[in-house]
Amino acid sequence: ATVVTLPISAQMVTDTANDSDCANDCPTKSLADFVSQNGGYAGINGSYFCPSDYPDCASKKNSFDFSVYNSRLSKWINQGQLSWNGRSMIYRDGGGYHYMQNANGFGGGLSAGIVNYPGLLNNGQVTVEASSLSEKQSSKGTKGGIGFNNSNIFLVIAYGVDMHDFAAVFKALGAQYALNLDGGGSAALYNGGYKAGPGRTLPNAIIFKWVKKPTN
Repeated sequence: ATVVTLPISAQMVTDTANDSDCANDCPTKSLADFVSQNGGYAGINGSYFCPSDYPDCASKKNSFDFSVYNSRLSKWINQGQLSWNGRSMIYRDGGGYHYMQNANGFGGGLSAGIVNYPGLLNNGQVTVEASSLSEKQSSKGTKGGIGFNNSNIFLVIAYGVDMHDFAAVFKALGAQYALNLDGGGSAALYNGGYKAGPGRTLPNAIIFKWVKKPTN
């Protein structure tokens, strides 16, 4: 696995290349562009999407069905999908970082947030249910994900793993909460430069910035 460990004080930003819901021919950017345009220093690819090079994505190229909060615009993209069952969520608000095993229970304010599937760890416990995974999710391959504990944030690209293996990687790192993101040819990890990828251009991404100290 390739791991970037950040302090829990780092500020998470979630961004989308589109400024409103998009069903086809959606805009994409490289992870490096997402990071630099948001004034960040680190980042990882975001949620599952339908790549333009997949034949079955011809009518919905680069679209994504999961809810992603656009920190730049202070609004949800695909807000209606928050009601979907079985999706998990990591978000940040004024109180810090939070995880929800079932994102459809979310309500309130936030500064960044991303929904995907499956959730990997909830309070240190593996939450992967093999019976609910697709064939691609169940197979061993390259997977991306984000996790955290009280001290650190973990950005991980792991190779040759299935979802149970991937959850075990986060548990070994000491994460209490973890969420699977996209992987395969979309996997990308950045920390002052690419540590994995760049992979495909992306419709959404997770970026990290240093928290600015107030000036007197």
